[in-house]
Amino acid sequence: MSELTQVTDGEQTLSSRGIKGLTGFLIYTVLLLLFVSLLPDAALNPASKQFIFVVGGLAVWRYSWGLTHFIRSVIYRKYTFPRLRAEVSAEEESLLPPHVYLLITSFRIEADTAAMVYRAAMEEAISCGIPTTIVASIVELGDEFMFKQIFDSLSPPEHVTLQVVRIPGTGKRDGLAQGFRAISRDMPEAGSVVAVIDGDSILEEGLVRKCAVFFKKMPNLGALTTDEECEVRGSKLIREWHDMRFAQRQVLMCSVAQSKKVLTLTGRMSMFRAEIITDPDFIRDVQNDSINHWRLGKFKFLTGDDKSSWYWVLKKGYDMLYVPDTVIRTVEHPPHPNFFKATTQLMFRWFGNMLRTNGRALALGPHRIGLFTWWCVVDQRISMWTSLAGPIFAIMLVIKHSIIFLPIYLAWIGFTRWVMTLMLMSVRPVLSWYYPFLLYYNQIWGSVIKTYVFFRLDKQSWTRQKTKLNRGMNSKQQRFVNFTSNYMYVVAITVFVALVGVFSGLMGVPSIWSL
Repeated sequence: MSELTQVTDGEQTLSSRGIKGLTGFLIYTVLLLLFVSLLPDAALNPASKQFIFVVGGLAVWRYSWGLTHFIRSVIYRKYTFPRLRAEVSAEEESLLPPHVYLLITSFRIEADTAAMVYRAAMEEAISCGIPTTIVASIVELGDEFMFKQIFDSLSPPEHVTLQVVRIPGTGKRDGLAQGFRAISRDMPEAGSVVAVIDGDSILEEGLVRKCAVFFKKMPNLGALTTDEECEVRGSKLIREWHDMRFAQRQVLMCSVAQSKKVLTLTGRMSMFRAEIITDPDFIRDVQNDSINHWRLGKFKFLTGDDKSSWYWVLKKGYDMLYVPDTVIRTVEHPPHPNFFKATTQLMFRWFGNMLRTNGRALALGPHRIGLFTWWCVVDQRISMWTSLAGPIFAIMLVIKHSIIFLPIYLAWIGFTRWVMTLMLMSVRPVLSWYYPFLLYYNQIWGSVIKTYVFFRLDKQSWTRQKTKLNRGMNSKQQRFVNFTSNYMYVVAITVFVALVGVFSGLMGVPSIWSL
């Protein structure tokens, strides 16, 4: 795993000691203070106070929710989880499962990355001391040769076995289903666990023992997932963006885990009870998951297998666990060298997966999945609109009153993202001056993509595979679906902008007598 701990651009990795990017962040802080001090006196006129009142009122709602996640995250990481870790560590040997399966799905992964993934999984299988079966669900013959060569070179003991499942290149869902069926045919002993590992995810040393012990300790635990760090094969800007997203993920996942749930069982690495993985209903759902939309009709999911497995575990009433002291290290290959195009493609896929599952998770209700988890699912729909209210309101003020509202708004954004960056330090030793800008970019452009995708749930895209969804529509039907998607999106945006204007007092509601 030495490749993942190399220093890039003269900077420390996240696992190194010290604060990364402190100098740049201090310069950002000084410039922010200077910018605020140079705001003209007109920044405090009555119209400006109206701006502060409206934007501040919206901020109370949004940031109080963010503060709630932050506080719950700290409680989970500092108190709840350490107590649980101490309990399982005290009785570790008695909590180990009888058998562990490591299912690795690999398709179009670069050879050097695949080799690191395979080797790390095999070394972990050897060192964990638990009877382990490595199941490789792969497409290319070359990957099979590489897998077997690495396996033989490590001379694994008898408790480690290997199964290779060759699959057609029809998508990750098919690869997972074939791997699940291979495990089912093995008829796992009761209490066994299965780690589902992506082809670009490298297991941390000791991960199997550190995670597997929770299942016997928590009888209703269905699945768990871990923290992630990544090595991004791209520009410094996109590396910082990925690091920031993983830091945000750590806060959110720890917060939700306080309620014994998570919001996704990431495809990078999640561990399940074997009886879930071998359930025919679970296998069918992961392979052929679909929804029947009132306007878009019934369509199959191509991406988002992790959301499908999460929803199945959620609706069956299992608990879920987040393990913040264990890390999966991923090798990320941006889908495009251009930052904007790469992040847009990634967010389009991620947010599409989220929103396609959002409605049915919402329908389970708070009594089924817990009030806090349910409200987190509700907030996924609310936040994509409220995040856009601030900039739209600021633009209206600039148009109606004065350009002075632009620097006021920029100062507000600069300060709030400064605070949010400091909050991320609770999970990562990072104070990058990139973060305030990337946080705002993620919020605004991410919300634009979410609202766009919300009306086009049938549009799906891979960033590695070229699989396409054939819905069997003729050209007239497809044009009608595209037209209704565009029409409803334009109407929704128009109504939203009007509501922002009316509730902020910048737009009046016309009297019925004046029509």
